[in-house]
Amino acid sequence: MRLSLVRLTGYALIVSGLALAGCKQDKDSFVNRAYHRLTARDNGWFNANEKLKEIVAGIEDAHVDDFDEVLPLFVDGSEQQSKNATPELEKCIDKCSLVIERHSMDIKGKEKNTWIDDAWFVIARSQYYKRNHSEAERGFAHITRQYKGFNREYDAQIWLARTAIQLEQYGKAQSALDHVANAKKRPKHLDEGLLSAVHAELGLKRGKVDDAILHLERAVPAAQAKRQRVRWAFALAQLYALKGQEQKAIDQFAAVVKMGPPYEMAFHAQIFQALAFNKGDAKSMRKKLNGMLRDDKHIDHFDMIHYALAELDLKERKKDDALAQLRKSVKASTTDTKQKAKSFLKLADIHFDDRKYEPAQQYYDSTKVILDPEHARFDEVETRARVLGELVEQLAIIDREDSLQKLQGMDPDEVLKKIRGIIREREDAEEEARRKEEEAREAPEPAAKAPAAPAPGGRGNWYFYDPQQIGRGLANFRKKWGNRKLEDNWRRADRSGGALAQGEEEEEEEGGKEGKEGKEAAWKDPEFYLRDIPKDDAALAASNARICDALYKSGMIYKEELRDVDNAIESFEVLNNRFEECRFTPESHYQLYRIYLQKENDGWFSLEGFGSKTYADIILERWPDSQFARLVRDPNLLQADAERRAAEESAYREVYRLFRDRSYYPTITACDKVILEEPDNHFRPKYHFLRAMAIGSTRNIPDFRSALVGVKTEFPGTEEAVRAEELLATLDGAAGGAPKPKAPEAAPYTKDDGPHTYVVVIPNEGSDMALAMSAVSDFNTAYFGHTPLQVTSGMLGTDQQLLLISPLPSKTKALEYHALFVGNEDMLQGLADQGYPAFAITQANYTLFYKSKDVAGYQAFFLQNYLDGQ
Repeated sequence: MRLSLVRLTGYALIVSGLALAGCKQDKDSFVNRAYHRLTARDNGWFNANEKLKEIVAGIEDAHVDDFDEVLPLFVDGSEQQSKNATPELEKCIDKCSLVIERHSMDIKGKEKNTWIDDAWFVIARSQYYKRNHSEAERGFAHITRQYKGFNREYDAQIWLARTAIQLEQYGKAQSALDHVANAKKRPKHLDEGLLSAVHAELGLKRGKVDDAILHLERAVPAAQAKRQRVRWAFALAQLYALKGQEQKAIDQFAAVVKMGPPYEMAFHAQIFQALAFNKGDAKSMRKKLNGMLRDDKHIDHFDMIHYALAELDLKERKKDDALAQLRKSVKASTTDTKQKAKSFLKLADIHFDDRKYEPAQQYYDSTKVILDPEHARFDEVETRARVLGELVEQLAIIDREDSLQKLQGMDPDEVLKKIRGIIREREDAEEEARRKEEEAREAPEPAAKAPAAPAPGGRGNWYFYDPQQIGRGLANFRKKWGNRKLEDNWRRADRSGGALAQGEEEEEEEGGKEGKEGKEAAWKDPEFYLRDIPKDDAALAASNARICDALYKSGMIYKEELRDVDNAIESFEVLNNRFEECRFTPESHYQLYRIYLQKENDGWFSLEGFGSKTYADIILERWPDSQFARLVRDPNLLQADAERRAAEESAYREVYRLFRDRSYYPTITACDKVILEEPDNHFRPKYHFLRAMAIGSTRNIPDFRSALVGVKTEFPGTEEAVRAEELLATLDGAAGGAPKPKAPEAAPYTKDDGPHTYVVVIPNEGSDMALAMSAVSDFNTAYFGHTPLQVTSGMLGTDQQLLLISPLPSKTKALEYHALFVGNEDMLQGLADQGYPAFAITQANYTLFYKSKDVAGYQAFFLQNYLDGQ
């Protein structure tokens, strides 16, 4: 006891002595060194370092892993998390900057305070988590140059490598890691696991998976923290699976489970063991997965377990069992739309590979609804759903017309019997469709769970304001609902909202039910079918024409879109055998000629001598003067046509570039030249439409309308004709278009040639008002430098903001401002090019406008009274 008192007294005397000594930073004495080291460590650095640990822990806690991808070896946080954490990270930087300023002892070029490098290390890491990688790189590089032999020299080299990887400077990262790895003597405290993990990260970024595996095998046992060890071990198992080392992957996932990881990681490790299984007896794996199905703890992941069982079935070639498990996976889905999309996609792919296109189309369609647009296969899924939809439509036409033709000439009683059978089949089909639609529908929200404890880094915040909790909640939301835009009524297809709208919806729904019941009553009535049975030669010919058309279109879909030549051959041969001469008979023979010619070029031959020559002879005999006969005689014509098309496309792009550059009259001239001189141009419809758009851009409305009518009548059925019809509907104010606004009959607004304010109405969501005001200020300086204009802003209800420019001294000046504003999309990008309502208004009218908040009403007044209805 006496000894302890002596020590405490001695320590107090030392501290008092240090304080009295003045503690100069430029005097190298034991007392000064002891004071500055002690104060630097215990006052500034310790608090900043603990705060940084807390922030990093919060970022890691908020992170939600995507187990479909190889887990990131390091969790650095999202851009939003970095923004949220920036105020706290700045405090860390400020504290350590103060430490360096007040306690650095740089005497004759040598630092005597051994804690200064630690302060720099906290600053550089704080910059790293702020995503200010260039500043972080400078900080770590400063430590490696200025503090050689200090505690943090090699740590800084490792973090310098991490920063260089983020900057995609892989050579610099390799150099920094080599400097540490080749050091003759490394400090005992150095995190060898981190060193190996950064090596692995660099290997992955360079695509060197084998190198990454080797370094991770060293990193896992050397990891200093359990969280790091578990993450790296899981990623190592994923890389084994990626390289086809199934047994190593299974063993490594099993090792992860034994490490006591978080629930999600432990669950996925068990599932991935089954997914990695490739040979041998799967009984034990099945037993394990079925056991997990009996544990309600996994209820939100039953879909994933069924998916894993389906994968086992597929590896054992039990396709029917796999399909049953995948359907169970879809039914069991509760919260994970990503897994539901995987199950639907697997179902679609299996049916597609089996050439069962109708169920494949349904499953691709269901997949498309819930698949993340950023998914690697999204475009492929969307295309297959569309193409197969078109195919199914053509097959349905063939089936329907065949069914109706079979009813022709039958006994009336037999006809009724047949029709009732068709009705029953349709009822069954609709029931099946309803079932699949129910499967595709997103699951209801699960019961709310108790909130987790606030994450580190925001422990003093209220739960709903805590950035880390917000980040975790956003990640979980996206896991369930996908990347949805933040808006009101986000779960509804119609987001109009409001009690009135809801009432209208209810009325529409009731009316819709009645209409649906009426429609069902119609197709359930045998008369519905009897009226479509062809009763004379003309009706039969029309039915055959529809079958011919559908057979040819389905054949082309098989050939061009699905690359399924067997089904394409079948469709074309059915067409040729069924119809001696129909609209597509020559084309069908030519397509068969092309298919067999390609097969022969690939090495195929027929023992019966049947092939491309068979169809070539038929074409030359039956249609000797057709374009198909010319192509048979000279196959090079097809290549020449393709080359001509490519040249024409290039020329069209040049003319379109003129239009984009707002050279409207040169565009019209170029289009006229092509239209007059190149009647066989492949892009003729596009030239006509581009010419119309260029005319419209000159504000010549009558000629614009005339040109659109020309496109519509000359090229019916084309994309250009459809677009022209839409624009004509807009011009005419027809249904389905955007009608020209009309001023109210008793408009409250008055005309005045005096001072005006220019108003731009901007939506709150997705808009940066400060940026907009800055852009407008620059615009004012450039175009109205001698007119003193003020730029202010205000709110218009809860959803819109007003950007106000005033004072414009007269109506004439206001119109001049409007013309320059709407035409300057370059300087006012994000404003003038967005179609936001913009108009000039007097003070008296502004008072009325602001009170009514009727943007469309005032726009109509402005249109009629300022722009002469243009």
